[in-house]
Amino acid sequence: KLVPGTKIQSDETEEFDKILKLQKPGCKSLLEKLKVRLPETDITCAYGYAIAGDDCSHFAEALQAAENADLIILTLGGKHGSCSVASMGEGVDASDINLPFCQDQFIREAAKLHKPMIGLHFNGRPISSDAVDEHLNAILECFNPSEAGAQAIVDVLLGDCDASGRLPVTVARNAGQIPVYYNHPYGSAWHQGDSIGFKDYVDLPHKPRYPFGYGLSYTHFTYHDLELSQTEISPDETVVIRVKLTNDGYRKGTEVVQLYVSDLYASRTRPVKELAGFCRIELLPGETAQICFKLKASQMAFLDDDMKWVVEKGEYQVQIGHSSEDICQSGSYRVTSSRYIEGHKRGFYCIGGKIGEKEISLCEK
Repeated sequence: KLVPGTKIQSDETEEFDKILKLQKPGCKSLLEKLKVRLPETDITCAYGYAIAGDDCSHFAEALQAAENADLIILTLGGKHGSCSVASMGEGVDASDINLPFCQDQFIREAAKLHKPMIGLHFNGRPISSDAVDEHLNAILECFNPSEAGAQAIVDVLLGDCDASGRLPVTVARNAGQIPVYYNHPYGSAWHQGDSIGFKDYVDLPHKPRYPFGYGLSYTHFTYHDLELSQTEISPDETVVIRVKLTNDGYRKGTEVVQLYVSDLYASRTRPVKELAGFCRIELLPGETAQICFKLKASQMAFLDDDMKWVVEKGEYQVQIGHSSEDICQSGSYRVTSSRYIEGHKRGFYCIGGKIGEKEISLCEK
């Protein structure tokens, strides 16, 4: 039996269910976890579409269940693996990175009900869908969570855990946009000049759907008071970068503070920015903490024409923010001279974290 309209073998049979329960006898499904955590809530489950293909014949029952609901939770995506029952994975390739036709169509039909909708995306690649962007109120990127996935997902859905994950990749809008990555060379991708013709593709933007490091929280964080210990350093010195972070929302939350550095003028074409360090910080409502990164000049070393590692004289920009594209604070420092170094001794990353005592400040709304 194949998934309609595809070459993928369907595993939606009693035989596969028995094997799964044999392998993980104590593993509860997402539906079971929700019912345990929400005993007084009427939860209805309906099959609406497959993991791939264009079969829309099951829409009616699922839309009827959705029409009677206060909230619609959609499980989206495909089956990641390495054999004929998978829609992606090792040796299982496709030319389309977006959601399958049947899932996009269901989202558009369900949107006509004007109910809040949350999408839970399961797959080996991140979600990319115009219908999702247009109609869903929230997206939880689950990737491949395994047996503890249901518990983690329910914790985030119910707010017991802040949605603090951040994208480890840049998400393209279309397969034709690949490769797309945040640390592309100057003058390429969505930072190319305006004089070469179209600023974007003819049929879609150059910018990615979601940038590297992107992710939302149940609260809001503000960055302020960026300080650099010095604005000029030698090739073997370290610059200390401090910034204050305030949770100016109404609940406890976790922010992933991201530090990016750019080599503004170099002898070789360099990335527009590079992730130099990050740290996770949990703050109470109204709480402020000072974050510190120690950045070695050698971390920005690169290979020259002779394949030697060099820390090059010049100006470097420091950027801190929510993601690679959502930068909140910036500054700069200058390396006063160039120096060759041994590659294995260069800085690889800088560790960040809170310093000193926490400062509590009340934020007026």
